[in-house]
Amino acid sequence: MKTPIFAAVFAEQWDALPPALKAHYANRGFTRDRVTVTGTLTIRMGPLLRFLSPLLRLSRMLTPWPGDDVPCTVAFHSEPDSNAFIFERRFSFPGRAPHVFRSKLVPQAPHHVIEYMASGLGWRCGYSFEDGRVRLFHKGYVWRLFGVDLPVTFLGELLAGKGFAFEEASGDMSFSMAMGLKGGPFGRLTAYSYSGDFTVTEMALDA
Repeated sequence: MKTPIFAAVFAEQWDALPPALKAHYANRGFTRDRVTVTGTLTIRMGPLLRFLSPLLRLSRMLTPWPGDDVPCTVAFHSEPDSNAFIFERRFSFPGRAPHVFRSKLVPQAPHHVIEYMASGLGWRCGYSFEDGRVRLFHKGYVWRLFGVDLPVTFLGELLAGKGFAFEEASGDMSFSMAMGLKGGPFGRLTAYSYSGDFTVTEMALDA
């Protein structure tokens, strides 16, 4: 029987995850599993990122606008030919067409994942479940080019700072989360964060 992709990522911590977070990470590799969560997010962006909004919209990286209580649906997909865990986020900003931000998480080792954006930029992060929270720790950036990961940590941290995130169960099938970028010489100019609450609304797992 196949086990969830993230069971190997969380390793010895997997069994300690509460039901809501196990449902969030239920997708198994090499299947067509799909888990959907819905909720709202409060999004904050520094002035430079707001200025670069058209570029963010075209690149489908992050979100191009800030907002309060923005409706968001996230579908977690598996692929029948890989062990990747895919995030497909759909943000519904009032008065605008939905914005879709897609990324692919590829396990590297226990507690180590790379999240690849559509542009090829990858965020290396550590995953750990501590004190009731899933915590993501910054481990650097890579640029995937012709199937090779090229380290670009210095440039990435110079432009965007370091990434961070956490997730915490708030009910049997609900959780709160936050993510952001902080640090770097441009500080508040490139600051970015979003936080909110989600409920698992669909679990379509292959038989």
